[in-house]
Amino acid sequence: MAKHLTPYGIHKPPMDKVFKWKVGNLFKKRREKHSDDDFQLKVHPLTKEALQREDDFIIWLGHATFYIQLNGIKILTDPVMDVPLTPRLASLPIALKELELDIILVSHGHFDHLDIKALQELNIYKKQTKVIMPTDLSSYLKKEANVTELGWFEHYDAESLSITALPASHWHRRGVFDFNKALWCSFAITHKEKTIFFAGDTAFDGHFKEIQEYLPKIDVALMPIGAYLPREVMQTNHIDPQEALDATLLLDASTMIPYHYGTFKLSDEPVGEPHSWITKLSQTSKVAINVLEVGNICPL
Repeated sequence: MAKHLTPYGIHKPPMDKVFKWKVGNLFKKRREKHSDDDFQLKVHPLTKEALQREDDFIIWLGHATFYIQLNGIKILTDPVMDVPLTPRLASLPIALKELELDIILVSHGHFDHLDIKALQELNIYKKQTKVIMPTDLSSYLKKEANVTELGWFEHYDAESLSITALPASHWHRRGVFDFNKALWCSFAITHKEKTIFFAGDTAFDGHFKEIQEYLPKIDVALMPIGAYLPREVMQTNHIDPQEALDATLLLDASTMIPYHYGTFKLSDEPVGEPHSWITKLSQTSKVAINVLEVGNICPL
């Protein structure tokens, strides 16, 4: 696999900062309890029958996992059941094995986005479900997987849909010796005049303006808002709620839907702080912010 050097993302393993952060937390004075520490996402159980609809809709299943139906095509983003050594705080509203899918999108190789167990639960090998991933990421799957790899600005056409891999400012690592040996990306899903943008994981960077120039019309921008503290570690990895809104404005998207919070505690901010912050921003934002509850069906 080639080592990926891109205009956007981390090009040197940030292990010194991560080590300092983790060790520092061992000796840090315990902070006072925050009102957002006890936050829990509301989860609405789903049934297979509830998904038998003909309209376009989206459902947040937690973390970065969205179930999207667009023109009858069923898409799942970054399916994750569990993250190593990290308790799941909000259950899935439906078992992954209950989902019938046409396409699975995987934005990058970190364990909270590429979950091999979840892909096995979805039975991708027997069903030959189409999996779309950035360049070189398929090496982590069995050879019989039905995979299409895309570099940035490459696209895959599925009947009436077009799926385009777009830039993100992030990085790759799953093991000791594979730093940046697979690409990372965001995705655009387009049907006729309707476009959904899925940001994957990303820092705030110049790629948002570049994407806007490439995609002048975005109806819904799915934007991550969690895992942003401490900033000296996370600023080059993840956007916070204000940056997510700023990026949505740069994208000139009509609606923003936030994700990447409340399902796993991956960083230092109180688990409910991203939700409180984005809810407050939504009250004065120039762009519509639709804060979904897990399992709710949202028409597109």
